[in-house]
Amino acid sequence: MANTQLSDATHIMAYVALHPNDDLKSDRIAASLNTDPTMVRRLMSKLRKAGLLESTRGIARPTLACDPAAINLKMIYLAVSTRRELLSVDRDTSKQCPVGSVVPKVMAGYYREIQSSAEGRMARITLQDVMNDIENYQQL
Repeated sequence: MANTQLSDATHIMAYVALHPNDDLKSDRIAASLNTDPTMVRRLMSKLRKAGLLESTRGIARPTLACDPAAINLKMIYLAVSTRRELLSVDRDTSKQCPVGSVVPKVMAGYYREIQSSAEGRMARITLQDVMNDIENYQQL
Protein backbone atom coordinates (compact mmCIF):
# COMPACT_ATOMS: atom_id res chain seq x y z
CA MET A 1 0.00 0.00 0.00
CA ALA A 2 1.35 3.41 -0.93
CA ASN A 3 2.14 5.93 1.79
CA THR A 4 0.28 9.15 0.97
CA GLN A 5 0.91 11.02 4.23
CA LEU A 6 3.35 13.53 2.72
CA SER A 7 1.03 14.23 -0.19
CA ASP A 8 -2.02 14.52 2.06
CA ALA A 9 -0.28 16.72 4.64
CA THR A 10 1.09 19.00 1.91
CA HIS A 11 -2.42 19.16 0.44
CA ILE A 12 -3.78 20.23 3.84
CA MET A 13 -1.10 22.88 4.28
CA ALA A 14 -1.66 24.30 0.79
CA TYR A 15 -5.44 24.22 1.24
CA VAL A 16 -5.18 26.14 4.52
CA ALA A 17 -2.82 28.70 2.99
CA LEU A 18 -4.93 29.19 -0.14
CA HIS A 19 -8.20 29.60 1.82
CA PRO A 20 -7.27 32.02 4.62
CA ASN A 21 -10.76 33.54 4.99
CA ASP A 22 -12.80 30.35 4.71
CA ASP A 23 -14.37 28.13 7.33
CA LEU A 24 -11.92 25.22 7.31
CA LYS A 25 -13.61 22.46 9.26
CA SER A 26 -11.95 19.11 8.85
CA ASP A 27 -14.88 17.78 6.81
CA ARG A 28 -14.37 20.49 4.19
CA ILE A 29 -10.65 19.76 3.90
CA ALA A 30 -11.44 16.03 3.89
CA ALA A 31 -13.77 16.54 0.92
CA SER A 32 -10.88 18.09 -1.00
CA LEU A 33 -8.72 15.07 -0.15
CA ASN A 34 -11.55 12.62 -0.81
CA THR A 35 -11.07 11.08 2.64
CA ASP A 36 -12.60 11.15 6.09
CA PRO A 37 -12.30 14.08 8.54
CA THR A 38 -10.64 11.88 11.17
CA MET A 39 -7.60 11.37 8.95
CA VAL A 40 -7.42 15.13 8.33
CA ARG A 41 -7.59 15.88 12.06
CA ARG A 42 -4.87 13.31 12.74
CA LEU A 43 -2.52 14.83 10.16
CA MET A 44 -3.32 18.37 11.31
CA SER A 45 -2.47 17.34 14.86
CA LYS A 46 0.94 16.09 13.72
CA LEU A 47 1.51 19.31 11.77
CA ARG A 48 0.62 21.36 14.86
CA LYS A 49 2.97 19.33 17.06
CA ALA A 50 5.76 19.96 14.55
CA GLY A 51 5.09 23.70 14.73
CA LEU A 52 3.98 23.99 11.10
CA LEU A 53 0.28 24.68 11.66
CA GLU A 54 -1.58 26.74 14.25
CA SER A 55 -5.19 26.48 15.32
CA THR A 56 -7.49 27.53 18.09
CA ARG A 57 -9.80 24.94 19.63
CA GLY A 58 -13.39 25.49 18.54
CA ILE A 59 -12.49 27.85 15.68
CA ALA A 60 -12.27 26.35 12.18
CA ARG A 61 -9.56 28.70 10.93
CA PRO A 62 -6.18 26.93 11.04
CA THR A 63 -3.22 28.94 9.78
CA LEU A 64 0.33 28.23 8.78
CA ALA A 65 2.79 28.82 11.60
CA CYS A 66 5.11 30.69 9.24
CA ASP A 67 5.45 31.86 5.66
CA PRO A 68 4.96 29.08 3.06
CA ALA A 69 8.40 29.86 1.64
CA ALA A 70 9.90 28.88 5.02
CA ILE A 71 8.21 25.46 5.06
CA ASN A 72 9.70 22.71 2.93
CA LEU A 73 8.54 19.21 2.03
CA LYS A 74 11.15 17.61 4.29
CA MET A 75 9.70 19.44 7.29
CA ILE A 76 6.22 18.19 6.40
CA TYR A 77 7.55 14.68 5.71
CA LEU A 78 9.30 14.50 9.09
CA ALA A 79 6.18 15.85 10.82
CA VAL A 80 3.77 13.23 9.51
CA SER A 81 5.70 10.15 8.42
CA THR A 82 5.46 7.23 10.76
CA ARG A 83 7.82 5.22 8.59
CA ARG A 84 10.88 7.27 7.69
CA GLU A 85 12.34 4.94 5.06
CA LEU A 86 11.14 5.53 1.53
CA LEU A 87 12.28 2.03 0.57
CA SER A 88 12.57 -1.12 2.68
CA VAL A 89 15.11 -3.89 2.24
CA ASP A 90 13.85 -7.47 2.33
CA ARG A 91 15.91 -8.90 5.20
CA ASP A 92 14.20 -12.30 5.08
CA THR A 93 16.59 -13.80 2.55
CA SER A 94 18.59 -17.02 2.75
CA LYS A 95 21.64 -16.67 4.96
CA GLN A 96 23.12 -19.78 3.27
CA CYS A 97 22.86 -18.37 -0.26
CA PRO A 98 25.88 -16.35 -1.46
CA VAL A 99 23.51 -13.76 -2.97
CA GLY A 100 20.77 -13.84 -0.34
CA SER A 101 23.26 -13.44 2.49
CA VAL A 102 24.66 -10.14 1.17
CA VAL A 103 21.94 -8.48 -0.92
CA PRO A 104 20.27 -6.91 2.16
CA LYS A 105 23.55 -5.22 3.16
CA VAL A 106 24.24 -4.08 -0.40
CA MET A 107 20.72 -2.73 -0.92
CA ALA A 108 20.69 -1.03 2.50
CA GLY A 109 23.67 1.05 1.38
CA TYR A 110 21.98 2.07 -1.84
CA TYR A 111 18.73 2.81 -0.03
CA ARG A 112 20.50 5.10 2.46
CA GLU A 113 21.94 7.01 -0.50
CA ILE A 114 18.50 7.25 -2.15
CA GLN A 115 16.90 8.37 1.15
CA SER A 116 19.52 11.06 1.65
CA SER A 117 19.12 12.32 -1.90
CA ALA A 118 15.32 12.37 -1.65
CA GLU A 119 15.36 14.22 1.69
CA GLY A 120 17.86 16.73 0.28
CA ARG A 121 15.54 17.41 -2.64
CA MET A 122 12.51 17.67 -0.32
CA ALA A 123 14.38 20.30 1.68
CA ARG A 124 14.66 22.45 -1.46
CA ILE A 125 10.95 22.32 -2.38
CA THR A 126 8.92 24.79 -0.36
CA LEU A 127 5.22 24.88 0.32
CA GLN A 128 5.24 28.14 -1.65
CA ASP A 129 6.60 26.23 -4.68
CA VAL A 130 3.73 23.75 -4.35
CA MET A 131 1.18 26.56 -4.02
CA ASN A 132 2.61 28.34 -7.08
CA ASP A 133 2.32 25.13 -9.09
CA ILE A 134 -1.26 24.60 -7.90
CA GLU A 135 -2.17 28.11 -9.07
CA ASN A 136 -0.36 27.57 -12.40
CA TYR A 137 -2.25 24.35 -13.06
CA GLN A 138 -5.54 26.02 -12.21
CA GLN A 139 -4.88 28.62 -14.90
CA LEU A 140 -4.44 26.02 -17.64
